[in-house]
Amino acid sequence: MSGDRRAATSRRPLARDRAQTPIDFAIGASVFLLTLGFVIAFVPTVFDPFAGAATASPVVSDRVAAGLAGDLLAASPTEPAVLSPACTAAYFEGDAGNATLAAAAGCPAGVANDTAAEFGLDDDVLVVVHAMSEPDPIGNASTVTVDTEHGTHTVDMRRSTRDPVRVDRGGVSVSQRLVSIDGDQYRLTVWVW
Repeated sequence: MSGDRRAATSRRPLARDRAQTPIDFAIGASVFLLTLGFVIAFVPTVFDPFAGAATASPVVSDRVAAGLAGDLLAASPTEPAVLSPACTAAYFEGDAGNATLAAAAGCPAGVANDTAAEFGLDDDVLVVVHAMSEPDPIGNASTVTVDTEHGTHTVDMRRSTRDPVRVDRGGVSVSQRLVSIDGDQYRLTVWVW
């Protein structure tokens, strides 16, 4: 009998010899597919910080606004946001600015230049000086009469590199500065798209 007993135990499979069951396979396949799904879903977002933005950067519009209010149109470097009446009139008069007035008033060289070219941009730029409480500054730029040593100039305080058709559609960055012209307060708004 002892021989039969050995034969009976040798026929019974040990735990390590057991075959894979359907439940084991289903759990393993589920874990694998779930992990694969997460990898496919989240790998594209890993590279988002390195992808180029589809819109203009807020830093760009802020740089243009600061450059205009603090340097290009400023009456003095010690008084940023207090705009020179002559330089402001020269900047906003005509498509290319009034180069004669700018030269006579001693304005910085970039006043008569294209705004995008002056700041080294490939984007379109719209600059509007408007009343502080204006809800629609794009269509309602302030018109200011400025007395300078070089005559009286009535200027519409709106200048664009081209017609701003995309400004209301998104993909635009906007920056603002509070400015003063002849003691009156205005808001300078820059759109870059």
